[in-house]
Amino acid sequence: MNLKSILVLLGLTCLTVVAQAQAVSDVVYEGRQRYGLKMGMGMSSMYGGKLLNPRPSIGVFAGFYFHSKLDKKSPWGVQSGLDLRMRGSNFGNGRPGDTAINRSYTKISIMSMDVPLLINYRLTKQRDVKVKQLQLGVQVGYNFNSILYVGPSKTPLPTALNTYNSIQTWDKLPLKAFDYQASLGFQQRGESLGYSIALKFGLRNLNNNFLFTSMVDTDGDGVAETRQELIAPTTDPSKEAPGTPQFIGTWSLEYALIF
Repeated sequence: MNLKSILVLLGLTCLTVVAQAQAVSDVVYEGRQRYGLKMGMGMSSMYGGKLLNPRPSIGVFAGFYFHSKLDKKSPWGVQSGLDLRMRGSNFGNGRPGDTAINRSYTKISIMSMDVPLLINYRLTKQRDVKVKQLQLGVQVGYNFNSILYVGPSKTPLPTALNTYNSIQTWDKLPLKAFDYQASLGFQQRGESLGYSIALKFGLRNLNNNFLFTSMVDTDGDGVAETRQELIAPTTDPSKEAPGTPQFIGTWSLEYALIF
C-alpha cells in the first residue's frame, strides 16, 4: 500500500469518526425528549411616546417548553410552553434640579405569564447531536402584576407619597392585562443542555388610561383635600404637548439556558 492510499484511508476514517460524532443512534434519537425546562434573563424596556425617557432594565424568567418531533423530510416544526417572567423598564426622569424629583417615575416592573407560539426552522440534519434552528412567532402574555416606582431610589409610589391609601391600583397599573409580542430567535439544543436567544417586540398598545391622580394632603393638617397628579412628567393627555403619542409598548432581548 503506497503513501497515497494510506492517506486516503486515514482521511476516510477521520470523516467516518467525525460523522459518527455528529449524529445520534436510533436508540438515542427515539429517546430524545420533546420537552424540557428553561431559565434565563433578559434586557427589556418600553417605547411609544406616552412614557418619557425609557431606559433598559434587567429581568428574569423561567418556564417549560415542548416541541414537535424532528421530521426527517421537513425542517419545519412547532414549539410552545409556559413562562413566568419579570420585565419592565427604567426611566431617565427625576434628574438633579427637577422640582418634582421625588414624584418622577423612574421604573415600572411587570410580572406576566406568557405562552410562546413558535415555528421552528431546523438548520441542521435530523440526527445531528446539536439541533440548531431559527424560531419565529408570537408570545401571548397576561400581565398579572405591575408596580410603579418614583424618585432616584426607585421607591414604590404609595410609600413615596402620603396618599392615605387612596391609590387602589398601585400594584396593578392602568396597563392592559393581555399583551402579544412578535418573537424572532435562535435555539441550539444538545443532548442535555442548550441555549436560546430571542428578540421580542410588543405589538399591542398597553395604555389603559395611564394616569395617576389622588387626593393629597398638601397643607399638612392630616386631611387629604387636594386632587393632583401623583407622578411626573405628566401623563395627563390634557397637559401633554399636542400630538403626543399615547402608545405604550414593550420590547426585550432574552437569553435562556434550556434543559
